[in-house]
Amino acid sequence: MTRRSIARAGLLLGLCMSAVGLHAAAKNTILVNRIGPSSGMLYIANSDGGGERPLASGGNFEYDASYSADGQWIVFTSERNGPANIYRMHPDGSAVERLTSDNFDDAGSLSPDGSQLVYVSTRETGTTNLWVLDLKTRKSRNLTGGRDVQAAAGKMDGFFRPSWSPDGKWIAFSSDRNQEFQGHTVPGPGWEHIQPASLYIIGADGKGLRKLTADGEFAGSPKWSADGKRIVYYSLDPAYTFAARGFGIAVSQIVAIDVASGARTELTSGPGLKVSPQFLPGGRVGYLKKGPGQMGQLAYSPDEPVTPGAAPGTPRNPCWSPDGKQVVYQKFAYDNRQNSPIFTSDPDAVFR
Repeated sequence: MTRRSIARAGLLLGLCMSAVGLHAAAKNTILVNRIGPSSGMLYIANSDGGGERPLASGGNFEYDASYSADGQWIVFTSERNGPANIYRMHPDGSAVERLTSDNFDDAGSLSPDGSQLVYVSTRETGTTNLWVLDLKTRKSRNLTGGRDVQAAAGKMDGFFRPSWSPDGKWIAFSSDRNQEFQGHTVPGPGWEHIQPASLYIIGADGKGLRKLTADGEFAGSPKWSADGKRIVYYSLDPAYTFAARGFGIAVSQIVAIDVASGARTELTSGPGLKVSPQFLPGGRVGYLKKGPGQMGQLAYSPDEPVTPGAAPGTPRNPCWSPDGKQVVYQKFAYDNRQNSPIFTSDPDAVFR
């Protein structure tokens, strides 16, 4: 170990010992430090960033919104009742409806006909799988938990950011399936283990799993083209995954891949972190761009000017309406949350 790592380990040990001493008398209580956001609100704006307005649905921590194929619903994640669950509402904020319950669910996407919801959940296995909810029967099934999908017996893979094909037959997603952890490498700062993720598609029936991108790349947030022939995603060197969290030096590009042939086309170039891409009408692609001095701005390929939203904060995870005229996204706040309780599924435990 280096002197710096030894000193860091000593500091952490001291903090842990102090925490134990302070709370030794408190049964089932753990002292923790939180650096995540304290709240999140959804906003809708015009595609040029103007006309921004809050989309109030009754919760104070909401994120990862997506439009239905007909534009009549917005699906989103909310922590209003403790754990993250999936809800939907109309774009005007009316008819709020809870779709999942009592689990840790996220990244919901409605099927084109509106009858099913695919989402990410840690239910049952404790690791992220894709689940499909039938909205009529309210029954969910694990789409990626079977042996034909899992890499090997006992291996816990992650499956993220599902997206329906326009015909409702396929679901695209990102996964670290069969990817091993690596030590941090240059470029960029970092200390963590990194792990590539590849782009996959799978049939809505859980069959026909197919990998679309090569190993060694981090392929994230896939979305289908209107004709179902291409998928757009962001491509990132895994060494930049830590830097992408806020150092302003990470570089990624928006890539379109042909589903049948695997041919790749880079739609962007140059510096900056580019994420959350989506095909739009008229041959455009919308995405979010971050870089030095730019904490987050809506962007388009081909390049076109975008005005920032009116409300304070930074947009995250944008999703455009089917006609490309509106965009929904979240903005996070980072207020002091000292001594506020954290949700736990153990009724006898207290986390602060």
